[in-house]
Amino acid sequence: MADSNTRFGPWPYRALTLAALLTASVAHGGPWVEVGRSDLRSDIQILADAGVIQGAVTTWPLAWSDIAADLAEVSGALPDYQEAALMRVRAAAGQQMRSGEVINHARLALAEKPVQIRSFETTPREKGEAQVGASWIGDRFAYRLQSTFVWDPQDDKNLRLDGSYAGMALGNWSLALSAQDRWWGPGWQSSLIYSNNARPIPSIVLDRSSTEPFQSKWLAWIGHWDLTVQVGQMESSRAIPDTVFFGMRLNFRPFKNLELGLSRTAQLCGDGRSCDFGIWTDMLIGNDNRGTNVAPEDEPGNQLAGYDLRWSYQAFGQPFALYTQLIGEDEGNRFPQKFSGQLGFETWGQLESLGTYRLFFEWSDTLCNFPLVFGDGGSGSQPNCTYNHPIYESGYRRYGRPIAAAFDNDASIFTLGTLLTDSRSNTWRLRLGFGNLNRLGEPDPANRVAQVKTRYREIELAHRRTTAFGDFNLGVGYERRANTVTSRSEGDARVYVEWVYDTW
Repeated sequence: MADSNTRFGPWPYRALTLAALLTASVAHGGPWVEVGRSDLRSDIQILADAGVIQGAVTTWPLAWSDIAADLAEVSGALPDYQEAALMRVRAAAGQQMRSGEVINHARLALAEKPVQIRSFETTPREKGEAQVGASWIGDRFAYRLQSTFVWDPQDDKNLRLDGSYAGMALGNWSLALSAQDRWWGPGWQSSLIYSNNARPIPSIVLDRSSTEPFQSKWLAWIGHWDLTVQVGQMESSRAIPDTVFFGMRLNFRPFKNLELGLSRTAQLCGDGRSCDFGIWTDMLIGNDNRGTNVAPEDEPGNQLAGYDLRWSYQAFGQPFALYTQLIGEDEGNRFPQKFSGQLGFETWGQLESLGTYRLFFEWSDTLCNFPLVFGDGGSGSQPNCTYNHPIYESGYRRYGRPIAAAFDNDASIFTLGTLLTDSRSNTWRLRLGFGNLNRLGEPDPANRVAQVKTRYREIELAHRRTTAFGDFNLGVGYERRANTVTSRSEGDARVYVEWVYDTW
């Protein structure tokens, strides 16, 4: 079956185009702090850890209006690196929140061997990408209409509306038709449930605009909180075409140094599958274990759910944070089970006159019932489980790329990364990755990264420079994979260059 995205076919794409044409007058149903700028994310996180930004900041994209309200309340002196972060975030907010003014956008990216295993940072998915767009915000409505032409696309879709949205403010909520990248959780290299690795899913999204706490004394302890609910449609070129994607995330900060997140996603409905009220009810209450709480023919779909936590502190004058994410592939007794997991450590500060830095070390394991040891798994480990499903055989993937961790299932990967932003807002990034893909070696044709056990090593160095003619982003990297079945090793060097220009 031909995929209707070629003609902007699925209903969310058609609706995005129509809404952008009809929208004429949004307190702020947008704009959003988009996924993809790790330097801006680092600055926002610095201010959140300092208590300057009080809202929850691990569900991306973030609402600029919530952040801007906190920035307006800052008084008193801050340490140098926090002051520098404050100035950069204020400048970005001022550029992106110009009410009543059309902001034009252009982007050109070229890549020799595009990055397959993406992190939070936006890098080209294809060998060539040319993008133009325009955005506008008003008192109740906002839109961004963006079109990308792609050379030699892996999914055969030369023309895309990725990054577009049309939003409307409804009190303290925003309702949007959106094809934006998303990232759920505290990880820098990976999110185990929702990341920007695959192309965005066109969706209807309901999101809380301000993360202000409850006024009730019974709920005020939750602190600042955010809630996102998403219903979208996946591509037609799947085992079950036009599968519906459902996502819901609640995250909150009961204390300045602690943020918690609860996430849940599901794939259901689709061509040839029932999509009635009972299917949605069974999905929402967790009746999706065939033969246990639902008949095999009535199983609603493929679900993931879990938790994440980030805790920050300061010892001997040095700030640091610990974070974790646990995502279950299955459900038992109304709670997630068959977990994949992530653990991370990060620290940040000022390197004298060099600039503001962040350093992180992260381990992600996408084996169901992953062991807390670094061997080949324990007796309870279950291969070929994470991101796979017997009904939705294309799995938790979009156009062949995992929607969550870019390593796909059964991987155990360590990542060491660092970021340095100088006084002119230029950024250097270095990332080292090593571990095993498909580490138990169980053949899995659904795994799009490594179908057998493969040793993985990677290094990437990138630099973003701000000029009067736009931002230039240059990256070079080298990746080596060793197939443990054939004993064959392959190394690939890569390079990409990107130019981004907003407003002219």
